[in-house]
Amino acid sequence: MHAPVPASTQNKTLARGQIIGFVLLCGCLSAWPSPGARAELVRLIGAVPHGFEQTQQLHFKHFKVDEYTASASHASVQNTRIRLEQHRGSLPSDLTDTLKHYESTKLTRCHAPDLKTIFTGLEQGYETTVMLTVCPKQPNLETGYLRFTKAILADALYFVEIEQQVPHFNPAEAQKLHETVVFWTELLKQFILCSEASTTPACRRAIADD
Repeated sequence: MHAPVPASTQNKTLARGQIIGFVLLCGCLSAWPSPGARAELVRLIGAVPHGFEQTQQLHFKHFKVDEYTASASHASVQNTRIRLEQHRGSLPSDLTDTLKHYESTKLTRCHAPDLKTIFTGLEQGYETTVMLTVCPKQPNLETGYLRFTKAILADALYFVEIEQQVPHFNPAEAQKLHETVVFWTELLKQFILCSEASTTPACRRAIADD
């Protein structure tokens, strides 16, 4: 297996403010209040590492996307993109099935993909599911990828997606990507929903800085 790990040994644990620094996304994907009543403001708070540039932004009434791509000069995160989505309107009754469908629409880009649910439960009081897609090889390319996708159900449906391209590998050798999985999983944990009523330290800091 020859896929590079995303950080040096001393950076195995990703902590807030460590490794490459962070930019707070205090209002990147905010919810719209409901007409006629003051709705609680819900925001997606997260940490996009320095070295990423915003490469896409689409803000419509019922759909928002912000996408960031790592610059080639940052070896620890190269070939990586972070995508944030917000979908308003009819909300799903089964978040896990919704995320499986969301991921399945992208699996045509892969030979022998492996899709696993790695977390389901509540984060900050909101229903949350996280899935990991391991792709050993993409058609006609010498690369595979790891994609981590978090779905959060609140006033709207939110997706946080982190995808890193890696050199193609044998599916039996997927365990050798463990350090890479830990690195991005730790970053994904830092993307959370916060409201004015949130009491967790991460949310209180974001609200205080607003």
